[in-house]
Amino acid sequence: MARDSIVKTSVNLSTSVLRALRRLATRRGVTMTEVLRQAIGTEVFLDDTQQAGGTVLIEDKRGRVRQLIFR
Repeated sequence: MARDSIVKTSVNLSTSVLRALRRLATRRGVTMTEVLRQAIGTEVFLDDTQQAGGTVLIEDKRGRVRQLIFR
C-alpha cells in the first residue's frame, strides 16, 4: 500500500480544545498529531457510514443503546 506524503498544517484551536487534545494524547500515550489523525479517521468512518444509509449506535456500560446522529 502506498503511503501518503506528510504535509505540515497549521490549525487554530481554542484553549479548551487544545487541553482536550493534550489530555487524550497523554491518556493514550501518543502525540497530539496522532490523536488528530485518529479523530479524523473516526469522523470519516462515521460520515461514510451515515452517507451509505447506515446507523451508528453507541452502547454505554449499562447496556443502553443510543443512535449517534450528525447533521
